Amino acid sequence: MKDYNIEDAQRILKTCNPNEINMVNHVLDKWFNRGYNFAYIFDCLLNKIPLAIIKTKENRFKIIYPHETIKSQDLYIIIEIDDDKKVLIITVYSFDKRRREHEKERK
Repeated sequence: MKDYNIEDAQRILKTCNPNEINMVNHVLDKWFNRGYNFAYIFDCLLNKIPLAIIKTKENRFKIIYPHETIKSQDLYIIIEIDDDKKVLIITVYSFDKRRREHEKERK
């Protein structure tokens, strides 16, 4: 099994076919309660520059974007990439952007 690094993940997302991005059922089950827009999620992954990207484990990445509608929040998208370079969205959630800003200050 290939172990992708952050640069690999960025390259894969940049050249990814939108049809090769899938979501686990958890994302579909939680979308209403969490209030995110699927079109915005795909736009972020395919077209926007993330605020941060962190490798959390083998082939899994936490990618942070500005929230679509709430200026005080960030949108976290957790993805996995398989050996065929297909992207699977594991979960999506929002969090106060001060968390990211505070972590950045500590470094």
